[in-house]
Amino acid sequence: MVKSQPIPIRAGLYIGLMSGTSVDGIDAAIVRLRSAGDGLKASVLAHHQQAWPPELRKRLLAVMAPAKTATAEICELNMLTAREFAGTVNNIVQKAGVDKSKIIAIGSHGQTICHLPPSSPLRSGSTLQIGDNTVIAAMTGICTVGNFRPADMALGGQGAPLVPLVDKLLLTHSKRTRCIQNLGGIANVTYLPPRGATREIMAFDTGPANMLMDAFVTLSTGGRMTYDKDGRLAAAGRIYKPLMRKLEAMPYFHLAPPKSTGRELFGEPLARAMMKQFRNVSCPDLLATALELTAWSITECYRGYLPQPPQEVILCGGGADNPVLVDRLRTYLTILQCYQVRNISEYGIISQAKEALSFAVLAALTLQRIAGNIPAATGAQYPVVLGSVATPTAGRKQS
Repeated sequence: MVKSQPIPIRAGLYIGLMSGTSVDGIDAAIVRLRSAGDGLKASVLAHHQQAWPPELRKRLLAVMAPAKTATAEICELNMLTAREFAGTVNNIVQKAGVDKSKIIAIGSHGQTICHLPPSSPLRSGSTLQIGDNTVIAAMTGICTVGNFRPADMALGGQGAPLVPLVDKLLLTHSKRTRCIQNLGGIANVTYLPPRGATREIMAFDTGPANMLMDAFVTLSTGGRMTYDKDGRLAAAGRIYKPLMRKLEAMPYFHLAPPKSTGRELFGEPLARAMMKQFRNVSCPDLLATALELTAWSITECYRGYLPQPPQEVILCGGGADNPVLVDRLRTYLTILQCYQVRNISEYGIISQAKEALSFAVLAALTLQRIAGNIPAATGAQYPVVLGSVATPTAGRKQS
């Protein structure tokens, strides 16, 4: 029997930062990491979600693809976004009462404003996350790792999803096949065979989770609401079958992995187009249909692309706290005989903190020059160290 080798990360405290495609807030998590056999142990010591200032959120949404935006606006937003990330770090450290000098590094996803996966031999992939990690390092006094996606894309990968290796290190079971199903703006899945199995990990974006629902709510209410709290509006609506058929026919759902997507395909432009075509459909019916699309598309991806149905599905992300979505997804997965559907909080990880935790782990891996991508998931030619490292500016002590 070959003895497993520990992951040679530096044990201690890290901070992870995440703002997703919904731009609903910055999640920060202070995490204690240590090696455990051939995996990792992670404890979330503190979690804080800081809302974007309304005007800044409006500006961020306005520059996101497919918008045509002046470079000066992107340039300014890059700095403003980084300052907001740095402020979030300073806030969580102060609230948690943690000595900032004890934090080894920050892992920052940044704010994606455009993500264009490779679609043909004529178009290589490209991606842009703003919120410069050098600014975060300067304003916090903490080493900051960011810009994780481009290295994978340089090698032909999708640059997404980035968390499968983290899922493997934290959540692989000795005997059970698991799917870690994230329900953020976009839904993505990591398929984890049992520890020691010969099958490879799979991971890909299944389609929208909350993004299309959020867009329908925002447009229908003129911005008075930006999301459907607890799925209440969707629960009051009915699935509008002509719209459902139109959405089901979208080519993305019929692409084989590796694949990734985002606001460019499933954001506000799609919602506007569907509302224009189906003018008389009520907001609750739009939401019921979009919620159904999320549950259907996840299940269809499991059915069509996974080697076998998982024995256990672990839900995380904001959608994992939507009881209507979870109930509908559970109903679909039962048809595949996936009877164990649980929230990641049952495994000691705060659902909303999962992605921030993941980028703390990726930062730890980058600092040790350990590859952070899984080529079977992203399509990259080979494993590569992800991200760039910014060291804090020397000088006065940061507050």
